[in-house]
Amino acid sequence: MQKQALVLRLRAALLGATMLSGLVAAEAHAQTAPAASNGDAVEEVIVTGYRKSLAQSTVAKREATSFADSIFAEDIGKFPDSNIAESFNRIPGITITRDITGEGTNVAIRGLGSNFTNVTLNGASIAVASSGATDAQGTDRSVDLSFFPTDLFTKLTVNKSYSADLLEGGAAGNIDMRSARPFDRPGQHITYSLQGVKPSGADLGGKGSLILSKTWDTFGVLFGFSGQRLHTDTRGYETIGFTNPNLSAAQCGATSGCNPTGGGNWTIPSTVPVGAGAGLVAGTTIDQAFLLSKNPGATIQQIDNGLLPRLGRPSAEFGTRDRINLVGSVEWRPTENLSFYLDGMYGYKNNDLQREDMAWIVRNGAAIPLNTRYDKTDCSAGCTVTQGTYANSQFFLEYRPYLEKTELWGVNPGGEWRINDKLKVEGQVNYAKSTFHRESPTFGPVTALGQGTTVDYTYNPTGIPTIKSSVDLNNPANFVWTGGRLNMQDEKRWYETKGARGSVT
Repeated sequence: MQKQALVLRLRAALLGATMLSGLVAAEAHAQTAPAASNGDAVEEVIVTGYRKSLAQSTVAKREATSFADSIFAEDIGKFPDSNIAESFNRIPGITITRDITGEGTNVAIRGLGSNFTNVTLNGASIAVASSGATDAQGTDRSVDLSFFPTDLFTKLTVNKSYSADLLEGGAAGNIDMRSARPFDRPGQHITYSLQGVKPSGADLGGKGSLILSKTWDTFGVLFGFSGQRLHTDTRGYETIGFTNPNLSAAQCGATSGCNPTGGGNWTIPSTVPVGAGAGLVAGTTIDQAFLLSKNPGATIQQIDNGLLPRLGRPSAEFGTRDRINLVGSVEWRPTENLSFYLDGMYGYKNNDLQREDMAWIVRNGAAIPLNTRYDKTDCSAGCTVTQGTYANSQFFLEYRPYLEKTELWGVNPGGEWRINDKLKVEGQVNYAKSTFHRESPTFGPVTALGQGTTVDYTYNPTGIPTIKSSVDLNNPANFVWTGGRLNMQDEKRWYETKGARGSVT
């Protein structure tokens, strides 16, 4: 036993000696490694690209004295989004509204509407006369951000709380767009991009940008251009709400108590009109007995409260959207702590769009329900029509061109002087002018009553309902102007913004 213990001790000692010799050898090797020559010494590391933009965002958030978020372009003109609104959507707490084409238009902060958000360009107030999304009225203070391309901006900031150096005017907060300037990237640079855009069902379009900049020791100039031509073709289905019929006393019955849920936007005639269709005899009284006999298995309560689309319509909007933007900037930095700049911008947007809707007229109509089915047996709180045929129906063709032109001119000179590490003085003046002109006439012929038009309706809870007409809606001969309409709309706006401000920090 003693001999075996001695052998174990000897083996442990040898293992420890081996490990120690390895460590000593490694240390000696490290100590004797040749030192790097002066030519290999790293004097400066420059971080660019996406990593630099993340670092800039982190520093800006750390140095902000309020709740603020900023995003920076990887380099001048490198934002990937189609407009400024979509770039702001990258910031937490920001939501955007979109046009029917999917393009972003307005920005809202923390759930408040875009009317509560103050928008500034290079720290100065800006207003665009455009009404915003298609068919929008644009009667509030929100700014149509689809007017501004991301290519020409290098910094976007969202201030969710106000500080003394910000212009007041937004209860939700402030967003600022900082256009490109020469000393954002000292030296001589040419940045360009070209992209083809092919939406589904539309022709090929494209967009591109070109930015030229050059700086000398204390002086720099920059010029930028961005343009696009997009072809759009948006198709779908929509309805302006749902509604139920407003039954008369004879149709409801003396004790039924009809229409407890409200609505009642369409009326079933008291007698069958001439040419109602579906084999109905003109002059027949339409009372409760008639409705129950023509809708076997349904109750008056279901017929009274069954909901139909008020104006169910497949729709199509197509055309071109053109946009041209120019920026120019001159910077003078006589010293490291003193700088002056002059920023200028021009923008032009032209929308040449057409919209077509084919609407089944339920609201204010006089359809007669036949063989209807419903999703509930008890319709006291409302229910939905799942299937049915509707005699004496009518359709409304709505054709509406949108011809819109928007222009913006702006100039923004200013300067900054860092007197010392604790004192900074800034000054700025601004002037901007924007014009908007929209022509949007509406042509609305209807199918004639008394021609036997019926509709076979099938509700689809997961998609578009089936609205099948007994007459050819592609035949112009089936439409008349009696009961139709022609609306003329010509809208012009003119905005002018000017001001001056100074701040001491």
